[in-house]
Amino acid sequence: MVGSRFCELSVDTFDLLKVDLNAKIHVDITSRNSIDKFFKNFDFKYLVLFSAFTDVNEAENQRGDKKGLCWQINVQGVKNIANYCLKYKRKLVFISTDFVFDGIKGQYQEDDFPGEKLDKLTWYGITKLEAEKIIQSKLSNFIIIRISYPYRAYFLQKEDFARLILRKYQENRLYPMYKDQIITPTFIDDLSPSLKLLILKNHVGIFHLASPLKTTPFVFAKEIISVFGGDISKIKEGSILKTGNLVPRPINTSLNVRKITKLGFTPTSWKTGIRMIFKQLPGKLI
Repeated sequence: MVGSRFCELSVDTFDLLKVDLNAKIHVDITSRNSIDKFFKNFDFKYLVLFSAFTDVNEAENQRGDKKGLCWQINVQGVKNIANYCLKYKRKLVFISTDFVFDGIKGQYQEDDFPGEKLDKLTWYGITKLEAEKIIQSKLSNFIIIRISYPYRAYFLQKEDFARLILRKYQENRLYPMYKDQIITPTFIDDLSPSLKLLILKNHVGIFHLASPLKTTPFVFAKEIISVFGGDISKIKEGSILKTGNLVPRPINTSLNVRKITKLGFTPTSWKTGIRMIFKQLPGKLI
């Protein structure tokens, strides 16, 4: 969902070599033999790692299981890639998440200590945090870019934060949206120009890419339903403190984006992002 859009928008910037489990160039990041063969056969300067196990609810079913698919992809797979980037002297760009933070204080900066209270992290968040630690311990030439609740206009294979809301509304099955969770959603289209800046200017380190303005799922839902022509009176308020059987999300993982803004890229605010996906898909969802 994220990587495919980056490729669509970056074809004029980079000479892209697309690698996937199902692509013409097949690579399994959990297999060292598969990775070794790829690094030996292809010459490239940067490796942007989008591969991840991102189903937060399913990941929680694997909590504590280091043989589970979530750990094997998000931790062992990243470790394998980092080892070969080190061996072959390639720069690694890793896509991470706001879920590495426990969500207690919000407005996290890049150098804030993540995962201070591991019991507040989802298993997905724990695996992504572990991957970040591995990269920082093994490599000096890396970029870690953290995104949050990513959304885009159109992608058949997987729904994102925005399109899930729209579909549920269409089906008259939109569940109550949290009014007490603070988030800074990432407009996926921002990834191409921001990575262009970071890569071509040879920046190194951790960077946040998310809306400069905070919101809640409830307010976000009202805005997107309104922009797409729906009836906001149908949207019910919910509480993150009363999630029932759902895997609890961190209360406030809002990201501070001053670092990347000072470098010359201002991320898209969530209200502007909603209007941009509407322009890309006018009238097609509601």
